[in-house]
Amino acid sequence: MKKWLAVFAIAGMLVAIPSQSEAQVSVRLGLSSMTGLVGVQYQTGNISLGAGPLAGPIAISARYALNTEGNSLWAGLAFVLNAAEVLEEDFTSKDVPQVGPLVGYRIELNETLDISIGGGYGIYLGADADLNDTAGPLLDISIGYSF
Repeated sequence: MKKWLAVFAIAGMLVAIPSQSEAQVSVRLGLSSMTGLVGVQYQTGNISLGAGPLAGPIAISARYALNTEGNSLWAGLAFVLNAAEVLEEDFTSKDVPQVGPLVGYRIELNETLDISIGGGYGIYLGADADLNDTAGPLLDISIGYSF
């Protein structure tokens, strides 16, 4: 319940941010380390911020697109809370976040729909290298509806 409350609080904050340019909010569905399974994305100009739940972990991201409209390459940074369960030296487990860069391409289908495809590689913060993997893939395959 606390995770959902955090996601909706971040989404509400993103919607309320004032902007000088034409801003838009989109709902994104898909498998994404940027916006989760179902998330929101706030875009103003070339920069967008996103958040959403990812089947337990919460994904938070920032993205920069080369073009504000139409098809565009993009680069971003994803931060996934509780991304992996790792072992400590005393063999107890803990959840650690993952952070890393992604690159991808946005394909605009029409004025309100777009598809985003991208990938990257992120490190697990606080993972012991002797006992665990210290990094893993990040993925973004999502469809967005802007309003």
